[in-house]
Amino acid sequence: MTRLSTLALLAAAALPLPAQTPLTADDVMSFRIQLGVGATSEEKWDGAVTVSGGELLEVRNWHPRREDEMGRNEWRLTTHKMENFPYRAYEHPPNTGVQPYWWVRGVIVDVKARAGTRLNVRTEQGRFAFNVNEIEVGRSKPFLGGRALVDRVPPAEKLSDAERQDDFVTMLSGKGGEVWTAWVAYRDGGNAILARRFNGAKWEPAQQVTDDKQDIFLVKLGRDIKGRPWAVWANQVDGNFDLYARPFNGGGWGEVERLTEAPQPDVFHNVVTDSQGFLWVVWQGFRDGKSDIFARRYDGDSWSEPYKVSDSPANDWEPVLAADSKGGVTVAWDTYDKGNYDIRMRTFSGGEWQPVAPVAETALYEAHVSLLYDDQNRLWAAWNESGMNWGKDTGFVLNEGGTRLYEYRLLRVAVRDGVNWKVPAGDINKQLPEDYEPRYDDFPQLAKDSEGRVWVFARQRIQRRRDTQSETPLHRAAWEIWGSTLDGGRWSEPLHVPFSQGRQDVRWGLASDGSGNLFAAWSMDNRDFDEWLFTHADVYAARLPKLERKTAAPQLIPRTDPELFFFDVAPTEKTDLARIHDYTIDSGGKRYKIYRGDTHRHTEFSMDGNNDGSHFQTYRYAIDAASLDYLMISEHNSSAGPDEEYINWLLQQFVDVHAVSGSFQPFYGYERSITYPDGHRNILFAKRGNPTLEILPAERQHEQGAGRLYAYLKERDGIAISHTSSTNMGTDWRDNDPEVEPLVEIFQGDRISSEYEGAHWAANSENPGSAPGGFRPQGYVWNAWAKGYKLGVQAASDHLSTHLSYACTIAEDFTRESMMDAMKARHSYGATDNIILDYRLETDAGQEFLQGDIVTVAGGFRLKVKVIGTTPIRQVDVIKNQQFLFNRQKQPQELEMEFVDNDKKPGEDFYYVRVIQEDDNIAWSSPIWVTTK
Repeated sequence: MTRLSTLALLAAAALPLPAQTPLTADDVMSFRIQLGVGATSEEKWDGAVTVSGGELLEVRNWHPRREDEMGRNEWRLTTHKMENFPYRAYEHPPNTGVQPYWWVRGVIVDVKARAGTRLNVRTEQGRFAFNVNEIEVGRSKPFLGGRALVDRVPPAEKLSDAERQDDFVTMLSGKGGEVWTAWVAYRDGGNAILARRFNGAKWEPAQQVTDDKQDIFLVKLGRDIKGRPWAVWANQVDGNFDLYARPFNGGGWGEVERLTEAPQPDVFHNVVTDSQGFLWVVWQGFRDGKSDIFARRYDGDSWSEPYKVSDSPANDWEPVLAADSKGGVTVAWDTYDKGNYDIRMRTFSGGEWQPVAPVAETALYEAHVSLLYDDQNRLWAAWNESGMNWGKDTGFVLNEGGTRLYEYRLLRVAVRDGVNWKVPAGDINKQLPEDYEPRYDDFPQLAKDSEGRVWVFARQRIQRRRDTQSETPLHRAAWEIWGSTLDGGRWSEPLHVPFSQGRQDVRWGLASDGSGNLFAAWSMDNRDFDEWLFTHADVYAARLPKLERKTAAPQLIPRTDPELFFFDVAPTEKTDLARIHDYTIDSGGKRYKIYRGDTHRHTEFSMDGNNDGSHFQTYRYAIDAASLDYLMISEHNSSAGPDEEYINWLLQQFVDVHAVSGSFQPFYGYERSITYPDGHRNILFAKRGNPTLEILPAERQHEQGAGRLYAYLKERDGIAISHTSSTNMGTDWRDNDPEVEPLVEIFQGDRISSEYEGAHWAANSENPGSAPGGFRPQGYVWNAWAKGYKLGVQAASDHLSTHLSYACTIAEDFTRESMMDAMKARHSYGATDNIILDYRLETDAGQEFLQGDIVTVAGGFRLKVKVIGTTPIRQVDVIKNQQFLFNRQKQPQELEMEFVDNDKKPGEDFYYVRVIQEDDNIAWSSPIWVTTK
């Protein structure tokens, strides 16, 4: 959290330039040469390229691996067999068996070319040659019987240097060959905005737009009526994110202007300039715990007052906007108004705002919209689509119910001509080439080329194990950018953007230079195609090659919504949530409430989180689909996770971006993963700024226990939570420190219960298919309690599973600090639905204690249980140590009871309560430990 400096005018001082051949000149062309297409065995494709009638600038490895060798104009590359997914006992291989496949190799060749320039390619598999004019955009050309494939690609030029981590790129269109790009650059615990201008001939040196050591989230560029570029960004100052803006006055950057002042976050902004020259800014602003869409307009002298564009009482997300040719602008955003994500829009025209209108509003998941007006003043929209009941009940123990967060992503495109929506006659998802995966194309962006053609760009996932199914964690992947445009009723062969590999949600931009050229700028993280892991964030830019041939006008047909058979998998959720949110526990002169959360989820930042969805989508899930009060996204610390300083800083910033006082309070932390018998642990903090504790080789080899971790947690006021304790990720309970390890994850939605063998939704040793993650019976929670460990319980999700695992924290105040105190006191229970489990102990002397407490009693006591379920209750169990002491069956939805243990002997015993509903959902209380004399 930074305090905003009073920024003096920053001159356009030159920052260090990256050492790379400039590639943005008019005569530079780049080609991707794929080698080993269709290979069925290992093939050596060592080779070289020479250029006649032109100049060879660079030869770059397209998808680098460690064993590759590259020279000035030659390479050593070999196709290799890729890993197949290792099917486990509970998974079913395809009927056709596991199919082997080989990784296609390739190089990017950058040349300074003329009309007669020719490339001569020599490989161990044969020779071929081509004239540069033979290779058209959108039409790859095969050679060597189809084993080599050549296509035109953008000449990707690196704009950043190694001193900073450069991310979150944006672009600004210009005139006379000019474009701008800007990005957020991190180093040494803070960030700043850098910008570069392309002047029609070359990229000028980088300019620093803000001071260093800021806490900036996203930057966007716009232009005002005077032609001045503006940078607009969100910055956390004094504990809250607000929007700030700054113009470029020709010789330097002007004064900073603050655009928002609300006490909750104003983030996810976008900008556009309308046809009259007015600069518009739209953003997502939280007010009273809910987010709405707001807009302001700059007329060249002053900003208009903020206007609330959206009208839904639910959360509205990530607005975009587009300007028409008649002075109007249209804003579109994602809304959760109907209990699933839809897209709505609103147009400002004729000096006033028109009514809110739908863009996509079915029971499907529809989100992440992009807008563009074409030369005929038609509004184009592109967005992502996924299944119904997105983020609702999914998990290993369930039959199909909801749609997982990243079960699939399709692209949808529509065009509004007046009041009617039409769609392209050809479905872009069905017309992609075979080597493109049509179910994982993310975050579409629309752009218009010099001929008025509308292009759709997206980020496509490629994965190390191509046959990994959507219902299992995906280890190692990358997303790359591609684009396509319509030719009548068909979409063109994709234009591949090289060196764009990175995580799923990477912000990037497109811009026109006013002279017929379309530019792109993006961030990539230099992951290779061995480890597929983040290395360093860099910014690249390119002038996109033109589609020279004539294309037919887009063939558009009336849009008809699909016939859907919607079944609400959570029909009572609204009532259930209201009940648990309103429930209070008055005990010992204090008032407590139940705060529902999840301390274990992964996203694109985990090496195995590539089937889990993006980081920001996961926050949306928590806030909307699950209505959680808190979340901790627990990315694996190693394998390019938060052990990397930049990643750790970024993930903690995202916590603050989504923290909304009185509504949602996410935690900072990560997962620290050591295999059995030491075990995986989730690490939680209430305060920002803690580094990870790197895992030592001695820990991985089980030569060193958890003592070092416990010392780290005590020093930094954190806690650890063991999870999946009865699996290969679990523990034999060799270590515990109750001060910093007060809880255990007794149930995990991605897998099963770790209560005891044979328990409801737990594994059975006779059925390997019942034990996802392996079977380690020493790790059952009952064994930890038998050793005397004072562990409370919670439930959490891990991968894939949604809406099935709740960590229910009984705290006095809705703050991280208060909830952390409650976790340390084990005031917690785990549940698989919105079940209220109010479990207390009352002594004969009138003292009362909550679940999780450690109690010494001089006289008698009674256990008091109140359950309000979401369905009728099948059974309630009171369990003492490892014995079932009391059981009630076939109970109504609400139940109150008291129990006295008449056989209590002197010494310590623990008692906990388990509830199983008729619909199989469960709640587990934390034990109360009772010592009597």
